[in-house]
Amino acid sequence: MTTAALGELANETIRDPQGAARRLLALKLPRNVLLTALALVIVLNAAVYGLSNLITPPPAEVPMAALAPVPFAAFLAAGLIGTILGLWYVGRAIGGTGTLEDVMVLLVWLQALRLAVQAALLVLVPLSPVLSSLVVLAAAVIGFWILLNFVDVAHDYGSLLKSFGAIALSVLALALGLTLLVTLFGGALPQP
Repeated sequence: MTTAALGELANETIRDPQGAARRLLALKLPRNVLLTALALVIVLNAAVYGLSNLITPPPAEVPMAALAPVPFAAFLAAGLIGTILGLWYVGRAIGGTGTLEDVMVLLVWLQALRLAVQAALLVLVPLSPVLSSLVVLAAAVIGFWILLNFVDVAHDYGSLLKSFGAIALSVLALALGLTLLVTLFGGALPQP
């Protein structure tokens, strides 16, 4: 795909997320290509994250380990892979027909769009913090709308409400899984 075609697809994703999802699914990308794309968006996100910490340093109270791009990349990888698996498994459990590759291509594309927003914010934050906050809010709302439509198309629900249910159940499953992992490997949960 050329840069112009990617720009056109990004525009279509915002205007007609279901149409863009169908175009992405029609590519029938093999799993090895999707895994490479997944790794690429994770590495690029970590690089942009590192640059943003250089341009706009976080408060001194934040530990340096939390700011490093490598731990950020590991956290992003775990979250993105968990989200892909959760939306695929939960989506199929409630009647969806999507494959792992279907969910993966759509979420990798959505993450690539988020990367583009993050890169734009590198320039915008120093110029106008207020405007950049509005862009972050708009990107979050539009991103959720796109995700809702992507899940609907991936699983062929024909219902945004069912798509919302799949997302909500996936988030719940991820939260429970994370709690279990922290309890098993990270020690006891803090008591109030």
